[in-house]
This record gives sequence, structure tokens and C-alpha cells, in this order.
Amino acid sequence: MSLSEARTAEGSGRGAPPSRAALLWRPVGYFCLAWAWVLLWLVAVLLAPGAIVYVALDDEIILGQVLGETPVFGWVMLVLVVVPILAAVMGPAASFYLPTMAWPLALLCFTYAFRALRPSYAGERLSHTTHAPRGTSLGPPTIGTVALSLKPLRPSRFTDGLMKWYMAGWSLEMPTFLAALPAGLGWVLLFVWASRDIADPVRVACLALAVVLVLLSVVLVARALRKDFRRWTPRDAVDGESSPSTRAPSAR
Repeated sequence: MSLSEARTAEGSGRGAPPSRAALLWRPVGYFCLAWAWVLLWLVAVLLAPGAIVYVALDDEIILGQVLGETPVFGWVMLVLVVVPILAAVMGPAASFYLPTMAWPLALLCFTYAFRALRPSYAGERLSHTTHAPRGTSLGPPTIGTVALSLKPLRPSRFTDGLMKWYMAGWSLEMPTFLAALPAGLGWVLLFVWASRDIADPVRVACLALAVVLVLLSVVLVARALRKDFRRWTPRDAVDGESSPSTRAPSAR
């Protein structure tokens, strides 16, 4: 997604100052949200390696025998359908997007929670929501625009950096997606390596190639992100580009 396509409100979006009840409860709310995102980040980080560990420790998984009994049509479906799907899910999705969706939001929520404890922030709201066109951002399917929440109303150098990672995790950028695909193929090879009923020479070859593919993805994703970070300005990351059809953000 191009950050200039994000729909935002006209004006600052700070709105009316929060009520007394909101001032009392918002530190608790932001701390709870922060730890929820930390938990989601841990699940995302452990998903891909955890699956490999499970295969390595489960003696009932007999991948070699299953592959040896697979007919030709099954091999065609495996190569053309199953492997690409697994590569996309365990590469871009599990190895990049899910963790990158979670940790910037966790740090932003911790930032708002500490700001909520400071008297200098008592007269203003701390975060707001913008809306992006449907199909340009990750998340569950929606009928209308996609809400991108927990954006700072008072940016700083720290939150500007977090927002670039935020948009990297929530926007659909094809160069980044393609850059993470080799890691997905590497995960498939690691799955084969973890299956101990496979011949040792095959397992060693799969492990070596998997390491190369994962390192390749690290390099390619880093290059793609550098280009995006140079292209995205702090204002883009926080607010997007205003347009006559923008919708007012819901401030928190």
C-alpha cells in the first residue's frame, strides 16, 4: 500500500480533551493493549520455528514414507500447490508480517501508557485511527475502508521510527512480500530436514539450502525496507495524505 493512499482526517484530529474517567483508566488500557500485542508477537515469532521443532520431536511423523508412496499426480499437486502455499504462509506471513504487525504496536502502546501518566499529556488525546482503502492493508476482510489504529497524535523521533515499521507490517508492499518468499521455501526445506526418516544426505542438503534461502530473504527484505523507509516521510507514516474525501479519525 502506498502511504499516500491512507485516508486521514483534515486537521490535527486532537478533538476534545479526554474526560476525567478516561484520564484515570487509559494508562491501564494502554498497558493491557501493549501486553496483548507482546503476546501476539511471541506467538508469531515462535510459529515457524515451533513447527520445525514439533516435527523434529514427533516420532509419528513419517514424511519419507509418505513421499515415497505419493503418486505422480500427488507430486504435481505438491510442487505446484502445496509448496507455494506453505512458502507464502511461512515466509512472508509468519516470518515477516505477523511479527512486524505486533511489536511496533506493543511499543506504541507502552509509549502511550507512560505518556498517560505524565501531567503534560493530561489535556490531550494520545492516539487516533486512520482509514486505508480496502485491499491495500493486511487484516481481516472488510466491506469498507480498513482501520489503522493506535497512531500517535503527538509524534516524536521515536514514534516516527515505530510508525515506519508499523506501516511495513500492515501495508501490502509486493517487493517486501516477494523478498520474504525464499524464507518460506527455506522453511519447507527445514521441514524436510526435521523429518528424521529422510535419508541423511538429503537432510544435509535441505539444511544447507534452507540456510542460504533464509539469509537471502534477510538481505532482500532489508533492501526493500530501506527503499520504503526512504520513501515514507514521518508525516506519511503517521497521517498519510489528506484528501477532500478523507474521514475524521476516531481519537483515543
